[in-house]
Amino acid sequence: MGHVRSYAGWGLVIGAIVLSPIVLIFALPMAVGIGLDVFSRAGEAPVALALCLPLAVLLLRRAWPRASLRQAVAALAPARVRPRRPARPR
Repeated sequence: MGHVRSYAGWGLVIGAIVLSPIVLIFALPMAVGIGLDVFSRAGEAPVALALCLPLAVLLLRRAWPRASLRQAVAALAPARVRPRRPARPR
């Protein structure tokens, strides 16, 4: 009975892996279509922009200049070196 549960679990995992690209292929155009419907219904008003702003902020957060500048400074800054402790006397 334990084998059946294991095989069923692995079967579901494999099925999810096989179906996930198909879901993404259909979900992306659907999301774009929904976004275009929101813009057309709102007449491209600021309301539609306000609805889309949180998603844009989440997607573009890493591309903001402040974050990029912080990453560049962190990459170029020398690594902090801890001073060595003196050896304990024996």
